[in-house]
Amino acid sequence: MALKILSCATMLFFGMMIFLMIKEPYTIDMHDANGNLVPEVELFNAQNYQLKEGSIESIVHSEYVARYKDFDKLYVIHAGHKTKEGLRGILTSDEGTLQNNIMHFMTNSHYYRDDGVSLEGEDIFYDLKQEILSSEKPFIFAQKQSRSHGLSFVYQMKEGTISATNIHSFIQQLGKTK
Repeated sequence: MALKILSCATMLFFGMMIFLMIKEPYTIDMHDANGNLVPEVELFNAQNYQLKEGSIESIVHSEYVARYKDFDKLYVIHAGHKTKEGLRGILTSDEGTLQNNIMHFMTNSHYYRDDGVSLEGEDIFYDLKQEILSSEKPFIFAQKQSRSHGLSFVYQMKEGTISATNIHSFIQQLGKTK
């Protein structure tokens, strides 16, 4: 009798194990009363450090981070980095998302660098792997003696070069030599 119960329990156990291996796992997408996704993790005053060869390459600070299954949403972003020449660059934005190694700065985005280079725009994308800033929206790019307005741009942060479409530039002459 005990052997019969043991064999039935073993068969039931193996049957359940096969069923659980075949069945797809449960995924939980939690929504609040308004139908909005509820984050899996929430962080306040979060900082992310990127280290490279014994030094800090960049620091990203956000007042609030909501981590969902496939993406992160950040609010009040302040990101600082160093260029290969040792210049410090700072990118700020009111709101952004991080998905598939692409940071999307949505509103009120500004980039400033120690040598006077600045960039302002909306809907700016930053590819973390290739270190490229880009946007398909109007922007303002300024250097020491020039200011450019355009409809879209691609800024190679490693090389410090920008390519843009439909630009209007204002170049100020600093002084004439005789």
